[in-house]
Amino acid sequence: MENKKARLIIQFIKFGITGGLGTITNLLIFFVLVDLSGFPEIPVSILCFIIAGTQNYLLHHLWSFREYTANTKASLKKWFIFLAGSLIGLVINISVMYTIILFFLLPFKFIAQAFGIAAGMIINFIISKLFIFKRTENA
Repeated sequence: MENKKARLIIQFIKFGITGGLGTITNLLIFFVLVDLSGFPEIPVSILCFIIAGTQNYLLHHLWSFREYTANTKASLKKWFIFLAGSLIGLVINISVMYTIILFFLLPFKFIAQAFGIAAGMIINFIISKLFIFKRTENA
């Protein structure tokens, strides 16, 4: 049981690191397109979600959940399922981001986006662990 718990913790840390890299990608693109270029927040947030989500899917497949995916190839179908499952996190992300922008005066809107990303992380891990990168008979 202890070994299973340790593996889960390590997996969550890897998930967090991968998510952190995705967050950096997301925030950089968001900052350039919204804060510097003036594009509207919500469409840019969705674009950032797709780009960072693609990066995260590949890193999760190759590293975070490697013990489950070692004998499989990344696929368009699994990528789509990953992004679809992450939509719950996106809804949480946008809701938190928009609420912060609405009620707080921030020097940069990407700060609100960062809080939104953090709010969706736990639900995204649970969805990924249970439905996308689950153990199969091949793993």
